[in-house]
Amino acid sequence: MTTHSDAITSSDEKPQEAPRYDDINVPVVIMWGFISAIVTLITILFVSGVYNVWSQSWIDARQGQYVNKPAREQVEQQKSILAGGQGIMPIAEAKQKVLEKFKK
Repeated sequence: MTTHSDAITSSDEKPQEAPRYDDINVPVVIMWGFISAIVTLITILFVSGVYNVWSQSWIDARQGQYVNKPAREQVEQQKSILAGGQGIMPIAEAKQKVLEKFKK
């Protein structure tokens, strides 16, 4: 009958120690954990950035900022004139100017 130690050693070889599977190389495990955490963080930031760019371009296209830009600028100019009080006069004065302009 052979024992475990007899099976590992042969007649011509030196006795070898059986491999131990519970030996963990801690520095390597920590290094790979750190590297994987950094890669995961970079991936999350990249995907988040791409999503924000795509969603903002979709919102801009939906609001029509590119197509209606001249019309929006004109409306903003008119709003600024009304908010500033320029171009506002009493109705009687406006009526008088219209009559003078179109009087024949």
